[in-house]
Amino acid sequence: MRTGDVQEMVMRAQTEISLCMSGGMDDLVDLRFLPRGTPVRVLYPDDVDRASVPDFLRGYDQVRVCAGLPTGLVLCEGTAVVPGPATVTAPETVALLKAWFDHLWKGAMSAESRTVEGLTEQERTILRLLAGGVTDDAAAARLGTSARSVRRVMAGVMGRLGARSRFQAGQLAARHGWL
Repeated sequence: MRTGDVQEMVMRAQTEISLCMSGGMDDLVDLRFLPRGTPVRVLYPDDVDRASVPDFLRGYDQVRVCAGLPTGLVLCEGTAVVPGPATVTAPETVALLKAWFDHLWKGAMSAESRTVEGLTEQERTILRLLAGGVTDDAAAARLGTSARSVRRVMAGVMGRLGARSRFQAGQLAARHGWL
């Protein structure tokens, strides 16, 4: 699929659009030309310059950053486009790529989060609360968020640290000087 064809597919999308903007995907999709009214989720690598994230996408939890985002991806209208660009239309493969994107999305953090010494302020607070023996529900109540959000943040921290458990994440965060 040619670059112009990918942009045209995205511009005509009427269902959700999911984008991993790494691996040269910003050359394939110009975010200024997204269709109005179509839900959009965009993942950037966590080292992206936050100022380069388009203003019109900010503030709606449409943009998240993800550590170790391995490749670019465009998902819309039952089609997936990966770097090359190669087009995938087999329903099973598109479903697998969507499940992979959803998994990355759940572990990603808001592009608006500020990073402080390897952690966002929210991540640091949650790690400290949980290290102090506070439950997910209690941490969520203190932060004014949901327990699911606390678990999502911890999953993201664990993924960045390569930890297999929350206990191991605490140990590794302490070694990194994050706590």
